[in-house]
Amino acid sequence: MLDKTKIKTPGTVNSNLFPVHVLPSTFRNLVKGLNETLKFPVDYTGTAILTAVSATIGTTVKVKVKDGWHEYGSLYTCLIGDAGANKSHPLETVFNPIKKLDKRWHDTYISEYEKYKEYLKLNRRQSELAKPIPEPVLKKIALTNFTPEILNKRLNDNPRGCVVLSDEISSFIEGMNNYSKKDNSATYLSFWSNKATTIDRVSKPVPLFMEIPFLCIIGGLQPRLISKVFPAEKLNSGFFQRFLFAFPQGLKKEPINDNVLENNVFEQYSDFITNYIKRTSKDDAQTQVLNWTKEAKDYFYRWQTKNCDLVNANPDSIKGEVISKYDSHFIRFSLILQMMEDPESSEISIKAVKGANALCKYYMNCTFKVLAKIQSPKSRLNLLPDNKKQFYKMLKSSFTTAQAIELGVKFDISQRRVNGFLKDHHLFKNIKHGHYEKTVKS
Repeated sequence: MLDKTKIKTPGTVNSNLFPVHVLPSTFRNLVKGLNETLKFPVDYTGTAILTAVSATIGTTVKVKVKDGWHEYGSLYTCLIGDAGANKSHPLETVFNPIKKLDKRWHDTYISEYEKYKEYLKLNRRQSELAKPIPEPVLKKIALTNFTPEILNKRLNDNPRGCVVLSDEISSFIEGMNNYSKKDNSATYLSFWSNKATTIDRVSKPVPLFMEIPFLCIIGGLQPRLISKVFPAEKLNSGFFQRFLFAFPQGLKKEPINDNVLENNVFEQYSDFITNYIKRTSKDDAQTQVLNWTKEAKDYFYRWQTKNCDLVNANPDSIKGEVISKYDSHFIRFSLILQMMEDPESSEISIKAVKGANALCKYYMNCTFKVLAKIQSPKSRLNLLPDNKKQFYKMLKSSFTTAQAIELGVKFDISQRRVNGFLKDHHLFKNIKHGHYEKTVKS
């Protein structure tokens, strides 16, 4: 049995550690329990739970920040760790209740679609006598393997929202543009912001119109692929800035043990997910609006003032852009934590906003670690084509432009491309006119 005496709530917040203490007991016990029994990293399970609850809530609840500004709780999250770091198992376990509901809806859809097909086979006289059967719509929350067109259809058919589950988020992000020559990341920016979206296709005379698209994304990523999935030259799109990264340090593979998770620990979590979805699945259900208690709103305003100072201290930088998105993250965390505490809440409490603060500290710290890897000279060097890597390796630590151009000929790199390459200030330091130093020592 799991020794519950080991479940302790830290007295202070360390931004390097996932703040499990801010989760209500049902969810906190699951995070701690899975860590003690199956060695699931706390950061991964906690992040998966926040994302699963976000997808569960969907468009059923929004926060009124002030007149004209409402926020839903959608999250884009990423679990970073080496192969074997136990990223996939927390995802599978935490999203199991949602997948079970999806399976039930899938079976119902198959049955209804068979009846619909039989109805279509009726001749005109038979169809006039029969009760009309409309084409059924597939209810679905979790998406794992899909095309962009299917994603749009699922979001259109499921206005409460969907979640993308990807064991390797690199495959999902690389596949975003497989069906189009353009960069589709802008579409995901709109989804994250829950902005009304119209999808026009030549093959479809009636465009899809999603008034409030709601999408969550969660997946795993190995540290060595960070710069490939989020290359420095594409950070300006804003896609990276919207992600929350769980990036624990010093994870080690641990031996198995005989600890067993008590049945009621997972059952209580599963019941929360299934009961919430069932309770809010009525066709005429209205979106619930959460307001703030005065204490919670004052706390948020003080937090947001300090966050403005951080943004202003990092002007014209990716770091500043990341920090600016935490206004929305804070509000979304507040919504999610409040609904985890009490699904029938009408106000954001001081407890929820304090929890949101701790979560923002953790994820902001992780994002800065990810950003440092993306912008490091070594990461940029590893992404170069082989001929440029060899060219860089053969350059002396200090060299002139003429020497670089002469060496470039051996690697089939033109003078124009050499001159352009030397402008990469992450890899080269311009000492004086025509003289450079490498920033990565060979």
